[in-house]
Amino acid sequence: MNTDALMYLVNLPELLPDFGKNTFFIFTSSVAIKQFKRFHVELGTLILNETQLILNDRIGSEQFTHSQIAQIHDRSEGIVEKLERIMDLLENSSVDEVLAHDAIFNDNFHIAHIPTTTRNQIERLETDKSKALTLRMLNILSILKNGETLTNLTQDKLGAGLSPEHVEELVKFELATTVRLDPTTMIIKINPIIKDYVLSKMTKESIYEISNAYLKVTMIPTKRGVKLSSLNRKVYQSGYSTEEDNTGTLLLYAIESCLQKIRETKVDEDNEMNERRLNKLRYYSSSYIYILINSDRYAETISAIDLLLDTIKEIDEDNLYKYYQRLASAYRMRSNDTEAKKYLDLCEELCPDDDKSTLESIYVTRLHLLECTDIDAAITLAKARKNTYHKTSIAFISSEIIIAQGKDPDQRFKTLVRLETRARKLKHFTLANNILFDINNERNNIDKLKQLDKAIESDRSSYNFCRATIYKHQTLVESGMYDRIKEQDIVDLSNIYNYLFRQKFDILFVKCHNILWDIAAYRQRQDIIYMIFYKGTIVWRLNSDHQNEEKYLALFQDFEELPLLKGA
Repeated sequence: MNTDALMYLVNLPELLPDFGKNTFFIFTSSVAIKQFKRFHVELGTLILNETQLILNDRIGSEQFTHSQIAQIHDRSEGIVEKLERIMDLLENSSVDEVLAHDAIFNDNFHIAHIPTTTRNQIERLETDKSKALTLRMLNILSILKNGETLTNLTQDKLGAGLSPEHVEELVKFELATTVRLDPTTMIIKINPIIKDYVLSKMTKESIYEISNAYLKVTMIPTKRGVKLSSLNRKVYQSGYSTEEDNTGTLLLYAIESCLQKIRETKVDEDNEMNERRLNKLRYYSSSYIYILINSDRYAETISAIDLLLDTIKEIDEDNLYKYYQRLASAYRMRSNDTEAKKYLDLCEELCPDDDKSTLESIYVTRLHLLECTDIDAAITLAKARKNTYHKTSIAFISSEIIIAQGKDPDQRFKTLVRLETRARKLKHFTLANNILFDINNERNNIDKLKQLDKAIESDRSSYNFCRATIYKHQTLVESGMYDRIKEQDIVDLSNIYNYLFRQKFDILFVKCHNILWDIAAYRQRQDIIYMIFYKGTIVWRLNSDHQNEEKYLALFQDFEELPLLKGA
């Protein structure tokens, strides 16, 4: 469309006579149009919470487990058309039957949802030899479904010739978009519907080749083991990808390719290299899950294990219990006690007697679960098992913490203070800070702030850093000390709020929401009010929390001077 036509559309609302002033024009485009820049809205994909809300509204929350919702979100990739297709299938089939069906998005789906011009562009890339590198970039990005930087694409010989011109061409052809994470990091991401179409045209061999090549780019061997690429951390921290990264998909394809080679090799001796490769992939899989849960990425841990679990059962059955233990821990952190107990029982059933570390972890997790559901049973268990563990261990100190819950308030407080000092001396900082958060409820505000600063400085746990920061600002707000809250504190609280929203830490999320709302209202930060009202409403509805939904709707309506509301 030429410039004059675009300017006519831009000015059309102003050309209407007075009786048409309540008519609204909405224009849609798959590419950015500079004439519309000042009043455009960029649509994003659905996040997990939004997917769950849609499923609840259309089908009913009782039809799904948490794991099934995560799998549906993963299969639909946040695309409304793909979610609609899955929901259509659910009208006549069970959730498990639909999820077990690999060809949900077949050629008929692609024809219905991919414009003819777009399919013609892909065909042009396939037939025009001068476009070979652009096609290669398209194929690579179809496997790296959450996007990748051009720099990382060129780290393997498969992408050695790729350049900014190839990125520009994919964007120009409307096959990919770019997302800026920070001033130095630009991700190239293919449209998820186009991704499926491209994958359907690729050979298994090509998919396996790309997966094995780029697994080395996302999982990097070090002297101490392996680490995830820096982009992986940036993607997570930005909130751009909320449930998983490319690593799980690459691992899955890499394992499939290795198993295929083993099956195709008839002579046992020839399989030595393949078996070595499979051992390495087993190690990569367990390391990947360890990295996720150790960095407090519990939603990502659950998503990754769900993706890999069937394969792990096939290639690493002896260590399956460790994956169950990670699942139990992740679900417990998200207060899903039913799923946590289910996987903890499976872990305990399979755990060998000589794995003392995992057995201790099972015991501590069991204590925490009972503490939330049956404190008397927790105390009984702690008394019976405490002396099984060394006095300097987390299990022993955790047992004493549980036993202290049965004492009178004064004795309980003195015991917990002693245990916090002991845990901190033994450098069990997360455990020490957990005790601190408990006993801080009985301290005055000045002492609370002093202790919380200690927790913020000492704890490497992202989750406990979030807790300490929230409790600190809760104390400041309750004391009316808004002048001590700096701009960076608001930025930190906003990042924490988004982390809690993604991880579904609902209890802590409510606290953070209340604090941020009070600070934003005091500072008249309408941008924050708008952001947390939307996300908060999703959480209230998922939890059927009508009280908070009505409360914040009424408060939100008091901000009628919001520019965003005036233009609505």
